[in-house]
Amino acid sequence: MNNQPKPGSPIIPRNKADPTQSYRAVNRMYRDIEQRYYDIKVALKQLFDMRLTGRERASNSMYGYILARNGNQPDMLYRVNAGTYIYDMTAAQLADLLQAVQVILDDHLLDGGSQNLWAFDYVAEEYQRGTLNAYTNLSVQSPIYASQTTLQQLLSTPAYQNQVASAFVSTYSDWKGISDTARVDLANVIADSIGRGVNPRETASIISKRLDVSMSKAKNIAQTEQVGALREANWNETEWSADRLGLNTGLLHLSALKPTTRQTHAFWHGKVRTVQEVRAWYAVDGNKYHCYCGQIPTLLNDDGSIFNEGLTDKLAKERKQWKLAETA
Repeated sequence: MNNQPKPGSPIIPRNKADPTQSYRAVNRMYRDIEQRYYDIKVALKQLFDMRLTGRERASNSMYGYILARNGNQPDMLYRVNAGTYIYDMTAAQLADLLQAVQVILDDHLLDGGSQNLWAFDYVAEEYQRGTLNAYTNLSVQSPIYASQTTLQQLLSTPAYQNQVASAFVSTYSDWKGISDTARVDLANVIADSIGRGVNPRETASIISKRLDVSMSKAKNIAQTEQVGALREANWNETEWSADRLGLNTGLLHLSALKPTTRQTHAFWHGKVRTVQEVRAWYAVDGNKYHCYCGQIPTLLNDDGSIFNEGLTDKLAKERKQWKLAETA
């Protein structure tokens, strides 16, 4: 045993505020989302210019409110000049208009369909990057792993392909939910506006604001999907390396330690858990949402500690410093 080389240390990202190193990837997807919502607004404006026609009514003007529901967030009220506009629209024409709205939303948010959704490339890239991170970390720490594993081998295994396919199913479901929720939201606004006699200009303004709300939710989902794919790849290779090679592996938790970091997330900074424990933790209490934490595949001693005690002490010190700053 004394002749065995000492395992190397896990690679800690230089940017402590971005342990998953996902900032650039997430922002690329954000820009794509922003363009898609801009295109939706342009298409809806053209549709409304053609379909939302009628005449102003000068008399009997009154103020009213349109209620917009925000899921788990507080509902929003929009003040409108109700009763000032009469629309030239039958029930059948309204139904046709709402169908056209759904088509526009699906064309942009579900572009590519369930087999080739536009968001799949972003998720696949992060899954591959997560696998590369796990491969690099384990190769540095374990000569056995480095000698018996290649990145190309990992990327071509059926298990890897199945996991990516599973991530695609979840991603499509997320975006289908975003599109469906936006459709219901806009349908309620349009129907309410026509029924109350809200003029097309005010109606379009409210719809633009509702799309901004939808876009904000879409960005949150995008961040969760991308970082989630990277984490999943790390977790899977940590498990698979243990199964293939009998390595004693765990996950070293790195919190972003931002002012907005949750205490329950900062608590784990520098600590080691099993893959099963981490999966269970992310499955409850909304831990996977708005989370910037990362987990590094780590080779462990028999007692479950990492080999580099100095790294353990350094990370524990960072955790304590963050806690002191929070209580100051």
